[in-house]
Amino acid sequence: MTGPFDDQLIRAEAEGKLRRLREVASPQGRNIILEGRLALQFCSNDYLGLCSHPKVTQAARDCISEYGWGAGAARLISGAMTPHARLERAIALFLDKEAALLFGSGYAANTGVLTALAGRGAHIFADRLSHASIIDGALHSGAKLHRYEHNDPDSLAELLRAVPARGKRIVVTEGVFSMDGDISPLKQIVSVAKSHEAIMIVDDAHGFGLFGPQGRGSLHEAGVEGETDIHVVTLGKALGGFGGLVAASRRIIEGLINFSRPFIYSTALPPASSAAALAALEIVQGEEGQSRRQRLFRNAASALAALNGAGLRASSMTQIIPVLVGESEVAAGLSTALLGRGIYIPAIRPPTVPPGGARLRLSVMSEHEDEDFVKLKTALEAIGPMPGGR
Repeated sequence: MTGPFDDQLIRAEAEGKLRRLREVASPQGRNIILEGRLALQFCSNDYLGLCSHPKVTQAARDCISEYGWGAGAARLISGAMTPHARLERAIALFLDKEAALLFGSGYAANTGVLTALAGRGAHIFADRLSHASIIDGALHSGAKLHRYEHNDPDSLAELLRAVPARGKRIVVTEGVFSMDGDISPLKQIVSVAKSHEAIMIVDDAHGFGLFGPQGRGSLHEAGVEGETDIHVVTLGKALGGFGGLVAASRRIIEGLINFSRPFIYSTALPPASSAAALAALEIVQGEEGQSRRQRLFRNAASALAALNGAGLRASSMTQIIPVLVGESEVAAGLSTALLGRGIYIPAIRPPTVPPGGARLRLSVMSEHEDEDFVKLKTALEAIGPMPGGR
């Protein structure tokens, strides 16, 4: 009997793009038990090692004891619980915004903002390498989507000039790009957006907790937090948990509560996830957070040195380091060879990245040790030359 995905699955396998889930039988950390084997991983977004931090896990346990596990329903029905509200107030204060709203994920936050804010007659201008959640939100909103060249304020300005002044205009970019590890020129992008009276949205999933004073993120690093209308962050990267948050003016948050379908029609996150995120945020803001950030960026420099020392062409401005190899089969082969030597770095292939842009994407953590980078370099040298990555 044939299935509805058979042709697509056969094609994906033939092109080296077929993906599958791998079971992890351990807590997330620098070392994991992957399908029964110990593996050193360079693919976690738990950048500050807070997934299993004792203060974070204890906060979750305490919250479960007090509030139970589930939220019961969507928050407009029965799920507006105190831990959610506490986290929103803390995030809004931390990000210098009037209010914040919790979503079920970073993906839901981006799609929820764009589909509520835009509509027929609106124009959305997004960086060409924006995350899938931004593109999907734009496409589902009914607005006209315009994609400007990556990190190019002049390209954005040209597109904005070409569109008639009538109708809502929305500019959206990432702060730190998740697949390339580069940082948006936010000062210039925001300046262009504001000069054309556009609403400015920044998805700072991979910058929040890491850049700027006390880890407030890319907007504060660039000094544009006061000129950015909507600041989207995630709890699933530097904070080590799950969920997304939108910080903005009270009026925008009120609009999202009333018109954002992913918020309105989704059961709220378990309250313990908010309690854990609040504990993680307290760590991020304090001396321990600063120490972890310093260690993270030292480790990122060590990872770059190991990769280039092994003959790979690698560069990055952040904790995300792409190793471009071109073809999907080459990326998959290199990933498999590394796993055979106890190192887990999945191959990133289209459609996650553009055709011909297959890569290994290293995510460095504060918890990595010097010996890990020696192991990485040794493994790459043992594997030998790989087409496209040398």
